[in-house]
Amino acid sequence: MSIVHANERRQSCFGVIDTMPLLSRRINHNVVRSIHSRTLMFPGGCGEPIGRSSNAGVMEKLENVGRLNPYPARVAIFQHGDLATFVYIVRHGKLKLSLNSRKGRCVVFRFAVAGDVLGFSAVLNQTDHEFRAETLEPSILVNVPRKEFLQLLQTSPEVNSFATQALARDHEAMLRGIRRLGLSASVRERLAQLLLMCLEFPRGDCLPMSIRMNWTNGELAEMVNSSRETVNRTMREFEREELITRRGSLLVIRNQARLNLLAG
Repeated sequence: MSIVHANERRQSCFGVIDTMPLLSRRINHNVVRSIHSRTLMFPGGCGEPIGRSSNAGVMEKLENVGRLNPYPARVAIFQHGDLATFVYIVRHGKLKLSLNSRKGRCVVFRFAVAGDVLGFSAVLNQTDHEFRAETLEPSILVNVPRKEFLQLLQTSPEVNSFATQALARDHEAMLRGIRRLGLSASVRERLAQLLLMCLEFPRGDCLPMSIRMNWTNGELAEMVNSSRETVNRTMREFEREELITRRGSLLVIRNQARLNLLAG
């Protein structure tokens, strides 16, 4: 099993945290460690024992030199211009990564999900962070100090391989973000691409062809580099054309083939 696939499987297991209100409000390092170290199995093929993940040894090494930290939704992990003193590995949750112009315009260029590494490039280049990372939902990250992370890169082939694959995924996601924001001709095309990309997110409910829209209409507009009014109008068009159905925060893709054609 690939690292990416293992991360997706483990993400579904971490969804158990969301069903425990006490843990989601007051959770500490030991509680999180005990949850992720148990052998959990979800019915219907939605998950597999966490302890069998292919990068469990890598995560143990990173957690030994770093710390598992829970974050609530809508919290900035770091901002543009902040000193890159940590590398952050997403264990659970979803974050949006955005750029801001001097005029205050914000553009969301990609998302980060379980298995993604944040701040790695800035740490390697010894520069400040060049974007903002903000949680979209309650999330758990491993915060690894810069010095310790670089030492592991030199001494641990497993961590080195994990980091290399993380950089490769980051590069691919950046190219997809550029394609969506810079090369797509219309808002309809960009929005179709975004919805199809969201289908790839790991999720715990295992509902087929569904997206949990846990962001505001303004954020959705930022993700496709448009206005809120235009995005709202386009989403209503998608519903009239029976491409999607919205039920509260749940969005269901009704015609993926047509959405693929529209995405280009």
